[in-house]
Formats: sequence, C-alpha cells, structure tokens
Amino acid sequence: MPKRAAIVYLSLIFALLALVAGWYIASFFNREPDPLIFDSSRAYADVQTQVAFGPRTPGSVGHTKIREWLTAELYAAGWTVEVHESVRMGHPIFNIIAKRNDDTPQIILGAHYDTRFFADNDPDPTRQTQAPLGANDGASGVAVLLELARSLPKDAIPVWLVFFDTEDNGRIEGWDWILGSRAFVEEILIRPEAVVIVDMIGDADLNIYFEQSSNPVIRAEIWSTAERLGYASQFIPEEKYNMIDDHTPFLEAGIPAVDIIDFDYPYYHTTQDTLDKVSAESLKAVGETLWHWIAEK
Repeated sequence: MPKRAAIVYLSLIFALLALVAGWYIASFFNREPDPLIFDSSRAYADVQTQVAFGPRTPGSVGHTKIREWLTAELYAAGWTVEVHESVRMGHPIFNIIAKRNDDTPQIILGAHYDTRFFADNDPDPTRQTQAPLGANDGASGVAVLLELARSLPKDAIPVWLVFFDTEDNGRIEGWDWILGSRAFVEEILIRPEAVVIVDMIGDADLNIYFEQSSNPVIRAEIWSTAERLGYASQFIPEEKYNMIDDHTPFLEAGIPAVDIIDFDYPYYHTTQDTLDKVSAESLKAVGETLWHWIAEK
C-alpha cells in the first residue's frame, strides 16, 4: 500500500474511533440516572409532614389531615384508594386501603397512622396527659409504606397497602388496642399469603428482633433479605418480644403475619417521640428490605 494511502486509511480509522468514543462518553454522562429503589430522603420528608400535622389522635384535626394527605399521595403514586369505615367500642374507624388493581392481594403491608391520646410513659408526670407527636410510633411505618407505593415495580405480585386506624389507645377507658385491624380482619374477608406490619421502624438506633408470635417462615425470608442487603445489624435474628400489634388479628384468623418492630425505642408513648429521633437510614433499611422481598417474588 502506498504511504499516502496508508496515512489516509489510518486517519479514517482514528476518526471513526474518536467518533465512537465521543458518542460513548456523551451517552454515559448525559444518561438519565438509575431510579432509586427506595428514596429514604423522601420517606423522611413524609415523616416530617405527618409530625407537622400535630398529634393524629382519632377525631382530631391532625387525624383528618393525615387521611386526606394519604389519599392524595397514594393517588399520585398510581394507586386506587378505598376507605374501610367501621365502628368499634362506639368509635368511628377509617382504614385506608391502597390497591393497584382488582387482583386479590398475595401480600398486605400495613402500618397504623393514628397516634396515642396520652404520653403516659413520659418520665415527666406533668407531660403524661399530653399527646405524643408519634414521629416514630406511627409516622415511620406510614412513611415506609408511602415510599413503597411510589417505588414498587408495577409488575410486582398483587399487594395491598393498608393504613390502619385506632391502633394505639389501649389501656385508656373506653378504648382498646388494634381496633382498626380487628375491624379489617372481621369485615374484609380475604386471605393473603402474607401480612407484614411495620411499626416503630425509624429509630436512629434501629434494632429489630424476631417478634415471637410472627410467622417463622416469612420472618426468616425477610431477615435473610435484610442480611443479603447489608442490614444484618438492624435485623437481628433472635426472638425478644411477643407483641399485641396489627398483625395479631390476622394471626388469630389463621393468616400468616409478621410484625417488624423495634420495641426497644426509649421514647415510646412519650412527648420525646419527635422528628430528631428518626433516621432516614433506618427507613431505608426497612424499605429496601421489603422492596426486594416483594419485587423478587
């Protein structure tokens, strides 16, 4: 090959390589970012919003505001919303049910959105008649479910998200624990394969033990998923507490259920259950674990 022709040939090759490299670099730096599986900053903002409503005790202004806000957020995330209304012990109940379609749910994820009337665990006796803000006890579980509503794949197995009312006022005259979930189980006659309740899972010092009454197969799956994702220090595979919580009516009805709860939270039912006690990283640990547990089924 003549020298001049070789030079032209090599120049064309280098020009082509430069063009390909430039296209690749431009594509790399200008591509859309991968979507977050679970946006913990957005979940934390949802806790902020709930706390800003004030106490969400049944019948209060905050209780009405959170129902309206939940409905709007779920619709915006592409879910349909039904309100299961009932009455227990003379008290109206509003369970909020979010669905993507009319399929029978294989999984129900639940959290309570109400807060307690009295901070009766507060170390200061003068504050024990005040209503706690429930940043962790109530708002954290709601925030995880809301972010899952936004981020779960649309082709995931059928899931319902249920926001239970009137969970948190046992040991108060005229009330009892878990009224909303009891009404749901008695009146919504479905039998999912699994029910998972999240409650008090935003604690900055997160330690979630096996709840003793929870279904052992499902809890082992969830804790194994957490370990694989690097959250073994938050999900501790040892039994510690036996809880009355929104999973209890499902278990009593023979439906496999699990309670994901950090009951070592020192600000439980006190006026110190405030936003500064909640960590976005804790919300992420629980949210990502449940996202993968559902999406990979």
